[in-house]
Amino acid sequence: MNVKDRVRIVFSEEDTLFRLMEMAVKRQSTPEGEKTLTYFFGPDHAAPQQVLTTMADRLGLPAGMESIVCVDDAALDQTLPSADFLVTESNTITRERVRSCAGRIKLIQKFGRDCRNIDVAAANELGVKVANLVRFSSLSSADHILALLLALARNLLSAHRTVLARRDPGLKSQFEKGPPRNKFNWGRVRNIRVLAENTLGFIGLGENSGEVAKRARMLGMRVLYYKRQRLSKEEEAALGGVEYVDFDGLLAQSDFVSIHVPYGKPTEKMIGREALNKMKRGAYLINTARGGIVDEEALFEALKSGQLAGAALDVYRYEPVPPDCPLLELDNVLWTPHISGGEPEFMLRESEDVLANVARVLRGEAPIGLVRV
Repeated sequence: MNVKDRVRIVFSEEDTLFRLMEMAVKRQSTPEGEKTLTYFFGPDHAAPQQVLTTMADRLGLPAGMESIVCVDDAALDQTLPSADFLVTESNTITRERVRSCAGRIKLIQKFGRDCRNIDVAAANELGVKVANLVRFSSLSSADHILALLLALARNLLSAHRTVLARRDPGLKSQFEKGPPRNKFNWGRVRNIRVLAENTLGFIGLGENSGEVAKRARMLGMRVLYYKRQRLSKEEEAALGGVEYVDFDGLLAQSDFVSIHVPYGKPTEKMIGREALNKMKRGAYLINTARGGIVDEEALFEALKSGQLAGAALDVYRYEPVPPDCPLLELDNVLWTPHISGGEPEFMLRESEDVLANVARVLRGEAPIGLVRV
């Protein structure tokens, strides 16, 4: 196969998952791929590496494929005209960029469901196929956030501890052998919420939180959201009827506040004393985004004073959580160790889902997730 005849797959930006896909396409280890595997699996990653380096053969991808991860916009613009496949997550794929690769490119694959960063109308007009992907880790995150929401609403931490207290060997049996006996709420668990009478507020609304929003609406919750750019009426309706409010309005009205914004300078300690004091007294905070978004000292004060009834945290400023973290002293915090996205193997599955669509198109089949406007 001549170099010019090789199938070329271009990844539009630097991304850890794209580095795994690059390894799969090349059928061999790469320094960047090794680094990513070590991050997800630890130093002993021989098994997942074997899964990746044999993935292309299992999918029937041609030998000698070229894989390019673009480190900046200049590299993307230079590479696009010779791309057979483009995989993109957040980089903006404009009409001009679509035009630059039209005629050769076989598929623009979005790594995610939301294609607003792609000019799909231009692609349809120019005969370029666009497909999206329901990421497995997004479904996992939605499951986890809903689980945290329900655990807080049902006060499962208190209920769990109440039952475990019966392990006490000093307690004597209360009953002789006989028929079963029932006693309603014998643990005297309080502060149990019914979701249908509560409001859930999302700070940021993307793919993961959008999945939760749909489920929460089905459970009868009122769902509010705040983000820099409001969704269209059609998009709000597609999520079950979510309502846009400003930041302060969301804090004031929500019984549960869930954070879904990226971490950076604008969001560093975005949820601090001022924001926490604007929340409804007795509300709950859920954070599955990034730990640095929340001022943990301010959160400690809000939880200890009763301003907040509780919090569910999957992410922290420092991970693993250091033993001197003040939040560890509190009984009204539900902890999980950064697992909303699931298990490391989910990343391998997502890599295979993308490359399987490439294989389908090369076989002359329609891609899964074809997007039209």
